[in-house]
Amino acid sequence: MMHRYLTRFFLLAVMLPAYGVVCGGDVPPDIKTLPVGGYEMAYLERGTGAPVVLVHGTLSDYRTWSGQTDAFSDNFRTIAVSLRRYYPDRWDGKGEYATLRQHAIDLANFIVALGSGPVHVVGHSRGGDVVLLMASSRPDLVRSVVLMDPSPLLTLLPQTTTAAAEAEKRRQFIAAAVERLDQGDVDGGLERFIDGVLAPGAWQKLPDRQKQVIRDNAYSIKSLLTDAKEPFSCADAGRISRPALLVTGENSPRPYGVMLEALEPCLAASEKVTIPSAAHAMHLTNPAVFNAAVLQFLTKH
Repeated sequence: MMHRYLTRFFLLAVMLPAYGVVCGGDVPPDIKTLPVGGYEMAYLERGTGAPVVLVHGTLSDYRTWSGQTDAFSDNFRTIAVSLRRYYPDRWDGKGEYATLRQHAIDLANFIVALGSGPVHVVGHSRGGDVVLLMASSRPDLVRSVVLMDPSPLLTLLPQTTTAAAEAEKRRQFIAAAVERLDQGDVDGGLERFIDGVLAPGAWQKLPDRQKQVIRDNAYSIKSLLTDAKEPFSCADAGRISRPALLVTGENSPRPYGVMLEALEPCLAASEKVTIPSAAHAMHLTNPAVFNAAVLQFLTKH
């Protein structure tokens, strides 16, 4: 019953007309936009061939894929999107944030608007959850999926004391980060979040360019507390009939491993790869190995 409702909801959303609302920022000259559900979604496009859509996670945007767009474009039409409320949209944290469900609907709309048929979809962290929701409700739009450390979804995780403790630890540092943001301490909130996701001191070690991308998307953290409660079951994952590649980093934090362990047996056809000398941002810290693994998978499908 729930799946039928969500499928109808997605189909209705895809058919809704776009009313030309432009993302709330200046769009760089090399960036294109497509109308999706009344919103102009920004994206960077490189290359020709079968389309690959890259979906960023929290605190990121199309720029996070700079190590992939050129490498993938040798063989694929490579498209890195920026989701609603992310740069070049300039969101100040006021008003409603965009939910996982909204972003999944936007992604489905975007793929339909491309007019190129089913696509390969690559999602990192929260973007992996966006891909999961979209591909489960609209498998007709998907050629294959690559899920890089998708964020933990509580309804999919095992109901164990260990999993509950990990989820609560994550909730606490996210809540602490949001509190600092609301107090106007942007860098303090970002430091609390990045150190919680990666490791103590991680924020201070980031290059200035990467810090700026994160600052441009600082308030996207606000969606994470409710994102974790988004209903998504093993049966929902099983509706993704196309091949799936599960990617993690050798040093990725444990909650992402728990999520992948819960997800893997639910998928119809999946394989898994671990990127050495990398943690959660494996596409940034070890792009050569990451690119080779993902391109090998995409080429097969």
